[in-house]
This record gives sequence, structure tokens and C-alpha cells, in this order.
Amino acid sequence: MPNLICDFCSEPNVAWRYPAQSFLAYVIAGVFGESVGDWAACRTCHELIETGDQSGLLERSLGTLLEKNPGMRPAEEELRRQLADFHRMFFSHRTGAAFSVEQEVSP
Repeated sequence: MPNLICDFCSEPNVAWRYPAQSFLAYVIAGVFGESVGDWAACRTCHELIETGDQSGLLERSLGTLLEKNPGMRPAEEELRRQLADFHRMFFSHRTGAAFSVEQEVSP
């Protein structure tokens, strides 16, 4: 699974997979965005999820997004709301415990 990135912070080192139902994430000007299946998580985001630190998860997601895209900083509050909505949808569509990606790849 070398091409996966964390669905929360976009870090390339995915360590966990969360099973989830697919869902419609947004509709903007007739364009539909869907979350399809499982969500990938790095170790840090996994720890935030497992400890129930949704606020920390949101701030990590927003912080890494703005770090990689500084031109988006003027929209920070709107991005915070959108990310919080996506996270709520993830938690409501999650179907089980996380699986270690490393265990899945091991022989």
C-alpha cells in the first residue's frame, strides 16, 4: 500500500485502515463528492482517533492542509468547518475497529 496517504492529514506513512461505509460527502454546484469505503490513517491521527481527541484530529488536519497550501489561510475558518463536517461523517459511517496496514502487508 505504498501510494496511500492519511485521509486526515495527508501524511504518506499510512499505518491503519478504518472500515467505513461509503457516503455522499458534498454537493457543490452540481458536483458530487463521495467518500468510498475505508479511511487510511497515519500513526498520529490513529492515536488521536483512538483517544477520542476529535479536536486534536481537526487541528492536525487543518494545520497540515494550511502548511502545504498557505494560500488557503484566508479561508481557515471555513476549512475548519468543512473538515469538522467530514470528520463527523467519518465517525458516523465508521463500521468497526482499525486494522493495522502493516499486518495486512506482512506474509
